[in-house]
Amino acid sequence: MQLHRSKTQFENNGFQIVLVGLGTPDQAEAFKKQFSISFPIICDPEKKLYQTYGLGRGSVVSMASPSLLLKGLKTLSRGHTPGVPQGDVMQMPGVFLINTSGNIRYAHYSKDPSDNPPIETLLALKDIF
Repeated sequence: MQLHRSKTQFENNGFQIVLVGLGTPDQAEAFKKQFSISFPIICDPEKKLYQTYGLGRGSVVSMASPSLLLKGLKTLSRGHTPGVPQGDVMQMPGVFLINTSGNIRYAHYSKDPSDNPPIETLLALKDIF
């Protein structure tokens, strides 16, 4: 997970990363162990945070797009196998930078499940706080 490999860079720039997932606490712990993740995970199986932040559901077209399939093949070629999906596989992800006052300073609404902003882009935003 690229995000975890960049953990020190984020921390050195004053970021605290929190993941939100659709699974249960037990599933979140299993995910953390499987991928050696040390970030805290908020479990949101009812999708309340996803709804609050305006993250919609993907369409069949977005989930089967050629770009997503190509990204999946590249991931498999690097030896990474997908895990069993937890929760709503159509739920779209996003990335939000929120300051200590609770204000959203940056929002990225993913076009497909693999659409994440580059780490460099996020790190460059440290000055907006």
